[in-house]
Amino acid sequence: MEDALQEETNSRSDARRNRKRLLDAATHVLRAEPATATMQSIARRAALSQATAYRHFPSLEALVKAYHEDVITSLAEHGERSRKAGKELFEHQVSRWVKMQNVHGPVIVRFWSQRGFLERLQSADAVTTLSGKAWDQALRGVLIDLALPDVLLSVAQFLHSAMFDPREIIDLTKTAGLPDEQVVRRLSDAFYGALRGWANTP
Repeated sequence: MEDALQEETNSRSDARRNRKRLLDAATHVLRAEPATATMQSIARRAALSQATAYRHFPSLEALVKAYHEDVITSLAEHGERSRKAGKELFEHQVSRWVKMQNVHGPVIVRFWSQRGFLERLQSADAVTTLSGKAWDQALRGVLIDLALPDVLLSVAQFLHSAMFDPREIIDLTKTAGLPDEQVVRRLSDAFYGALRGWANTP
């Protein structure tokens, strides 16, 4: 009985380890060859068989979705560990998000949803739901600091999605050459202004 339990525990541990290896490999392969990446090339980079890769993810699309969810979950956990509140928490999260684009941005952009934020929100898209977990506490804190009603949370979510799009962050850091700190400061201040402007428009 104990041997069977130990074997089951080892099996689950191996499965978690292999899943992480596949997601780590995806970071490298999808960045290096986004147009030609395959499950086979990702499995090869992870030093796993293609059959093992397909046991975890039935398709490249499923792996990419899990990859994106993993990135957002990491961001959510970063916010949960913080003791900051209000705009300070928001900018703490923005700083992390901007830094994450150096590694994950090209992959996220390559496979970014073609649907708008509101459509994804209404359809209970998994990544959009996770994104709410990562950002909503910080967005609510911003509304409090700006003396705006909580009813504007959906507006804050919409504006945040538009203004903190990985494509635009990469454009600011890579094309415009702005340091991460300036990107955080400028986007955050623009976001606060946009929220106030929306709230003051009849």
